[in-house]
Amino acid sequence: ERHSGLPFPQGKLEKSLEHLRKQMEDALLFQAQAEETCALWQKMVESQRQNVLAEFERLRRLLAEEEQRLLQRLEEEELEVLPPLRDSAARLGQQSAQLAELIAELEGRCQLPALGLLQDIRDTLRRVQDVKLQPPEVVPMEMRTVCRVPGLVEALRRFRGDVTLDPDTANPELVLSEDRRSVRRGDLRQSLPDSPERFDPGPCVLGREPLTSGRHYWEVEVGERASWALGVCRENANRKEKGELFAGNGFWILVFLGSYYNSSERAFAPLRDPPRRVGIFLDYEAGHLSFYSATDGSLLYAFPETPFSGTLRALFSPLSSSPTPMTICRLKGGPGDSLAAQ
Repeated sequence: ERHSGLPFPQGKLEKSLEHLRKQMEDALLFQAQAEETCALWQKMVESQRQNVLAEFERLRRLLAEEEQRLLQRLEEEELEVLPPLRDSAARLGQQSAQLAELIAELEGRCQLPALGLLQDIRDTLRRVQDVKLQPPEVVPMEMRTVCRVPGLVEALRRFRGDVTLDPDTANPELVLSEDRRSVRRGDLRQSLPDSPERFDPGPCVLGREPLTSGRHYWEVEVGERASWALGVCRENANRKEKGELFAGNGFWILVFLGSYYNSSERAFAPLRDPPRRVGIFLDYEAGHLSFYSATDGSLLYAFPETPFSGTLRALFSPLSSSPTPMTICRLKGGPGDSLAAQ
C-alpha cells in the first residue's frame, strides 16, 4: 500500500501500535498505582487526624481532671489552714479589745483621788491578772499543693532556643566555660576591661542572643546551689547598679536564697523541694514570663502580664561562690522555633 506516493511497511505500523498499547497498559497500571497510593495516603491522613483529635481530647480531659484535682486540693488546704488562722485572728481581736478596755479603765482610775482609786481596785487588778495573751496559730508557709501540668514542659520545649553566654557582659568575678554555656562565681576578681555592657558590681552575665519577639524556652542546670538568679532584663537596663540587685527597673528575675521571690514584687514563695533544673519560658507578645521545675514540670513562679518592649536578654547570676556552675542545658533536637516569631 502506498501513502503520498511513499511505501510504508505494514510491519512498522503494527509494531508502533503494539508499542503504544504497551505504553497504554503501563500508563493505566501507573494510574491505578497512583490512585491506590492516593487512597492509602488519604486513609493514613484521616487515621492520623483521628489520632490527633483523640489524643488532644484525651489531653484536654486529663488537663481538666488535673485542674479540678488541684483546685479541690487547694480548697481542702484552704479549709484546713484558714479557719484556724481566722479564729486565732478573731481571738486576738477580742483580747486586744479587752486590753484596750482595761487600759482605759486603769488610765481613768489613775486620774481619781486616792479614795476613788482604791474603790474596787482588787476586782480590776484581778481582771488584769486574768488576761492571758494567746499567741497566733502557727502554720507552715509552704503550700502542699503544687501546680504541675502533665506534659507542659515537653510542650514548652518546642520553643527551645540555643542560648549562650556573652563574655562582654560578665562581671569580673564570674568564670565562664569555653563553650559559653556554664558560669560560676570565682574567689578572685579577674582583670577585664570595663565597659557599659559589663555588669559590675552585680555578679551577672547575659545571654548573647537578643529576644525581640516570639516564644522562647531554655533550661538551666542549677544543681544543689544555695543561691542563684535567672530571668530576663532589658538591653538598656542599668548594669552598674550599686544598690539592691534586680530592684525592678527593667529586670524580671527569680532569685533563690532558700526561698523563691521575684525582684520587683517581693512575692515570697518558699518550696519544699528546690529544683535542680529550671525552665524559663518567655512569650514576648503575650507579655508572659514563667519559671518551671524542669524535673517534675511544676510551676515555680509566673510574672503578671507585662507589656514587653525593646530588646530583652536572658540573665544568669550564680550570686554566691561555689564550685558548682550554672549550666545552660542542650535540649534534645537542637534549636526549635524560639528564635522566630510565633
